[in-house]
Amino acid sequence: MQQQLTDGLVLRSLSEGHLSDRERLPDLYAAINTEGESERVKDGMRHWTRSLMDGHPTVTPDDIFVVVDTAQDDLLVSATLLIPQTWRYGDILLPAGRPELVATHWDYRGRGLVRVLFDAVHERSAALGHLVQGITGIPHFYRKLGYTMAVDLDDHAVYHLSALPTPPADYIPNLVLRAATPEDIPDILDWNARFARERLVSDAFTAADLHYEITGRERGYYPHTEYLMMAATDGSTIGYLVVLDSLREPYYLRCVSYVVGPNASYLAAFDASMHALKVWATARYEHCPEMVYFYPGLHETIDQLIDHSPGGLVSPRKYAWYMRVPDVVKFLKTITPVLERRIEGSGAHRCTGELRIGFYTLGGVRIRFDGGRISDITLISGKDDYDAEFPWELFWNLVLGYRTVDEMGRVLPDVYAKAKAAVLLSILFPKQPSWLRGLA
Repeated sequence: MQQQLTDGLVLRSLSEGHLSDRERLPDLYAAINTEGESERVKDGMRHWTRSLMDGHPTVTPDDIFVVVDTAQDDLLVSATLLIPQTWRYGDILLPAGRPELVATHWDYRGRGLVRVLFDAVHERSAALGHLVQGITGIPHFYRKLGYTMAVDLDDHAVYHLSALPTPPADYIPNLVLRAATPEDIPDILDWNARFARERLVSDAFTAADLHYEITGRERGYYPHTEYLMMAATDGSTIGYLVVLDSLREPYYLRCVSYVVGPNASYLAAFDASMHALKVWATARYEHCPEMVYFYPGLHETIDQLIDHSPGGLVSPRKYAWYMRVPDVVKFLKTITPVLERRIEGSGAHRCTGELRIGFYTLGGVRIRFDGGRISDITLISGKDDYDAEFPWELFWNLVLGYRTVDEMGRVLPDVYAKAKAAVLLSILFPKQPSWLRGLA
């Protein structure tokens, strides 16, 4: 695609074949997105950009968009890209798009280039059949592009490795950590699928995704991840954890996944895995990082163990994924099997009737029920007599299990539901933790 903008600016994708775009993109991202950082951090951004352009399992040149100034020798002045992936909502697979690496040259800001680029990304995402887009980025900024914070993200709990007692000299560990290999992928896929049953929104990584995560990234540079298998003394593996490489000096680790399979327990594995992580980290970084930050969505047992450990802290969520759902009817119809299972046996068992949900000036949606089944979902418009109303973006806090109607209504009076609607909404969309890291 190619689009002529104002002042000699041109929007195009890497698939247009301009060699200068491909050559200049890593430096643009390094200059803008790691401004003021060390050269090592800038190199990490260049590595990530090159991996997205070449060798990534889902990104193609059609997914990377740039704006160039033709009057300045095709100077690359703004860019972003789309990372296609698959998520789950319960057990329903959701084709998803992750916009990433947004950057605009300092001299070209304030011209609406990010909005133009996101229009292109959204169009591409729609063409690929994505039902949802999710981005991590500057707080509040992406709301103006149709996104809302609605799935937990980033540091959630901290565990002090330095507080671990030194084991006695004759200590023989009953669990060690070893680097994952492609041969471990079937086990990881199985354990992920098992744990995802306990979460609402989660990654549905494929074997190709995991192969790339384990073998395809430049070690030591973000977003390289260390997949570490928990191995028992007999050589069998009982689970795995994932440590995200830090761009900065590794005085802390970030554990973004921690999954124990059906042949062990979190209670039995945790202490031993932390001792093993301390050994691994000391060998990896030539010193022991002080702390491990854990991402949200992991098993509740981990939270309890951390919260009752010396120096451990489970903190309130401070950050979240920005989510965008462009087609409410299509999304709700896709997740209908999950919604119907929630109705069965609930207080609304075998309900018949309709639920009208309004979004103020943006119309609304009608869900019809027949004997506990959802028979139809349609858009409605005008000043209908709605059973519940939400600002559009806050509706997705409900659907994605992030907040309840009552929680939002206590803060914002323009979130409300009549009695029967409140019951139905709490059954259809209960508050539930998610476990979403995203393919990067």
